[in-house]
Formats: sequence, C-alpha cells, structure tokens
Amino acid sequence: MKRPKIFVIQSFSTASEHIFGLIASAAAKVNVVLYRADTIPAGANFIQGIQEAIQSADLIIADVTDANPNVMYEIGSAQAHKKPLILISGSSRSIPFDLASLLVLIYDRDDLSSSSEFINRLSNRIAQALKTPEAFIFPEAETEQDKRQKVFISYSHHDRAYLDRLLIHLKPLEKEGLIDLWIDTRLRPGDRWKKEIENALNKANVAILLVSADFLASDFITANELPPILRNAEDSGTRIIPLIVKPCRFTRDKNLRHFQAINDPSNALIRLPEGEQEMYYDSVAAEVEKNLQRG
Repeated sequence: MKRPKIFVIQSFSTASEHIFGLIASAAAKVNVVLYRADTIPAGANFIQGIQEAIQSADLIIADVTDANPNVMYEIGSAQAHKKPLILISGSSRSIPFDLASLLVLIYDRDDLSSSSEFINRLSNRIAQALKTPEAFIFPEAETEQDKRQKVFISYSHHDRAYLDRLLIHLKPLEKEGLIDLWIDTRLRPGDRWKKEIENALNKANVAILLVSADFLASDFITANELPPILRNAEDSGTRIIPLIVKPCRFTRDKNLRHFQAINDPSNALIRLPEGEQEMYYDSVAAEVEKNLQRG
C-alpha cells in the first residue's frame, strides 16, 4: 500500500534541524514519507521543484516561526493547490497576523523536555489530517478555527514583564488549541496596525486588561483599544478580565470600575510576593477556561 507523503516547509538553520527531527519522529509514528526542499536534486529548477513537491504531497507541514518569506510563499502555493496544511510555530507571538486565526501547534524552542509532548500532538494531528484532509484545507481550517476562544490582551509596554508571565499560564490552553491569543507583538513593520487591532478586537470573546497607571495613561490604549473592548462587552458579551498589576485609579475610572478585577485593586501584583502573583495569573487562566465552558 502506498505510504502518504508529507512535504515540510521551513527555513533552514541549526535550530530548524532540531525541529525537523521532531517532525520526523511524529511522522514515523504514523508511517508516512517525509521530505522537504533540500531533497530537490542539485541542478534542477528549484522553484519548479518546490511546486512539484507541493503538488505531489498528501499533506503539508509548515513552520511559520518568524514568518520567513520563503516559507510564506510556499504556504501560499500550498493554499492555491488546496493542500491539507498543518501549521506549527515556536511561539504564539511569532505567528504572522494573517495566519493568527488558524489553528497552530506550538512547540517550545526553549524547553527541549517538552519535545515528546509535541511529537505526540503532531502525530495525532497528522493522523487526523490524513483521515479527513478536507478539514485541513483553507478555508475549511479557518471555519474550524472559529470554534476557538479568541483572547485579546491589552497592556502597556511598561508592563511587559507581567504580560510575559501571564502568557506562560495561558500557554497550556493555547497548546491544546482551545484559545487563540492576540497581542500587539504580532504586528510587523508594514502592517496596517489600526485595522489589524480592530479586526482582532471585533473577534475577541475575552479581553484581558493588565491595568496600571501606565495602562490608564496610554493615549493609544484609551483611544484605540478600550472603546471597542467596552462596546463589544455591551453589545456582544465580550468577557472583560482586569488584572491589576500596579497601583492606579482603577476603582475611580468611570469606564472600568464596574468590572470585577481578578485581584483586589489594593493588592496590585507589584506589591505581592511571587507565590501570590502566580495565584492570580492562574486565576486569569481559570476565568478563560470558565468562559470556554460557557461556550
């Protein structure tokens, strides 16, 4: 019986060799043939070889980490040929905005101990894609993606350390494909930032606010993020989850004081020991999970 063929799209570097090894391990579990661009014979027309490889594949796996231009071009070609596609990335923050609404498997570039978990998740995804390829072809994949919780995080860049720690607590939900995170670090030079933020806010089921004096003083946040967040909460039930990271006038703000913060505003994270901070980060993740259960 002919074995299915998987073409891997990725940039070439020392780090990517390790990731290709993980993909190969996942592919071996489901008995498929794996190949990529470096298998194209020397002297052949490279672009033509890429096109032929994509056309002959039963499934495409693409690593979108850092949005390498060659990778993005080949993903576009795979879409044009209506090929089943699995996207992977080393970080949720490195997913290009145009692909952020699609299901992306996350691997941890900094924690090799999690490799076996990623291999298992990827092998399961490969098996699903080979069994029901139509569910992995755009735009069907996007329709399936609509079932995921869209989570928008609004924060001041002065509070970036708090954002990074919160993302660690949300990562298990992201790995399981339950949530789709949007933060402004996904914006790239040349993006129409205002339009991209509006699109993300309009899709958000949950808005997490990392509130501080810097947050409330930000002209960008108060002019571009808070108004649609508050409007969507009123019109479509977007769940607003404030987390007070530094002492501020939250309880005196006419727009925000009506929302229940995760922590007492008098117990801003900056005033708490690490253990208590971790408890509140976990409470945010728990609230997101509760929202998932509400549907």
